[in-house]
Amino acid sequence: MCCPLPTACFLLLLTILSTGCSDDAVPKPRGYFRIDLPTDSTNTAASNCPFTAEVPVYARLMKGAAGDGDGTVCWTDLVFPGQRAAVHMTWRSVHGDLPELINDANEFKAKHESMATRIKTEEVLRDSARVFGTLFDVDGNVASPMVFYLTDSTTNFLYGALYFDVRPNSDSLAPVTERIRADIRRFAHTLHWSGPASAVQHVQ
Repeated sequence: MCCPLPTACFLLLLTILSTGCSDDAVPKPRGYFRIDLPTDSTNTAASNCPFTAEVPVYARLMKGAAGDGDGTVCWTDLVFPGQRAAVHMTWRSVHGDLPELINDANEFKAKHESMATRIKTEEVLRDSARVFGTLFDVDGNVASPMVFYLTDSTTNFLYGALYFDVRPNSDSLAPVTERIRADIRRFAHTLHWSGPASAVQHVQ
């Protein structure tokens, strides 16, 4: 069939082809990091701060900041590379200021309450090891889904907070958050104090 107006026929054909081949664009869902839950196994590890504890084999207990040099403050991190998470911990020596240290820990936890849907508390009472404290499970889209403090009430005070290196999303992070919370509980229930911070070999 011949077309009396070649230009018009070309435009008509182009319109038909473009209409028949077009599909509605489907937006891709927001991607999240791969959730990797390795085998549940632990090793006893010594921190650069004055304590030892059981930590997961897929995590690393690493030296934090250098501290103030006088042995009264020490930082260490429990790092979960495959889960893009870390528990940042600060150890302080107690010098008659235990109520203030506990109050500071509770105030830090309170910063998350505005975004939290629920905060559950769990006490740690290990008389034989002189380890006492509280674990806080913070539910919701918060920066830190678990914080804690542990102390022997006379010499050692340890504060820790769990952070993920991704935007907070409690639903997508739920499986790995629950696993790391369990790891932190085991950490708290196996921790032993080991003397002054200056006397402990640093972990690289």
